[in-house]
Amino acid sequence: MKKMLLTSDGISYRKIMKEAKKLLIKPSDEIKVLIMYALMKKKNLKYLIKIRKQLKNLGIKKKNIFYVNISNNIKPPKQDFDIIYSCGGNTFYILDRLRKTGFYKFIKNFVNKGGFYIGVSAGSIIVHKTIELAGYGSEGDINEINLKNLDGLNLINIGIFPHYHIALKKEINEFRKNVNYPVKELKDGQALLILGNKVRKI
Repeated sequence: MKKMLLTSDGISYRKIMKEAKKLLIKPSDEIKVLIMYALMKKKNLKYLIKIRKQLKNLGIKKKNIFYVNISNNIKPPKQDFDIIYSCGGNTFYILDRLRKTGFYKFIKNFVNKGGFYIGVSAGSIIVHKTIELAGYGSEGDINEINLKNLDGLNLINIGIFPHYHIALKKEINEFRKNVNYPVKELKDGQALLILGNKVRKI
């Protein structure tokens, strides 16, 4: 069963944290987490520290939290994880790196086997069948790498629009008119919970 928590800006909010705890299938101090990120510079390491604190609040031990920078030429790890925490960034760049490193198939296999996937911003967008929504509107990502193939991981048939606010309402409604799939906008502090075929907004 697919088990995904797709957020706009992480699990720092109490209601999202509460739902995340319910999805842990073993004692929290035994859970192993892989945090996947891209292009993180030293000045941005506080973002990873923030994520680690969020996971600590779930009861996850520091020794069981692992990090992988997909900007590097690496391969997916062979060890097993209970959670993949996929960070945000430029969606076009992240998708390109997923393909080039092999993490594209790694994530698909992980989710299809029932692994718990947590997405943040771009990490939530990439699980749809296309990331075309990422570059849409006044606040969309810029496709600086000129990525042609916008096919996402195709794990859900819902377009995720993170960091939504009321000023973007007209833009997102125009986008909906031109696509044949549902679009869920998420404000910061909101998430989409997917359990098998069930979808619930938190």
